[in-house]
Amino acid sequence: MTRPATLTVNGEARPLTPGLTLHALLRELNVNPSRVAVGVNDDVYPGARAPHRTLEAGDVIEIVRIIGGG
Repeated sequence: MTRPATLTVNGEARPLTPGLTLHALLRELNVNPSRVAVGVNDDVYPGARAPHRTLEAGDVIEIVRIIGGG
């Protein structure tokens, strides 16, 4: 039996939809890209510049919310 393809988002396994991009994942999660930084494996992106990179099975994504202070 074949296991469904998954990726990990902030420590939780999530099914991988074929062709899912980082940008689309942020939209699915209702995350405002301008308020996060995103790590994909060893690469880090400002969320607002999240590439239209296709995610793959086994990818590990960390979404970190940016909190301003003053």
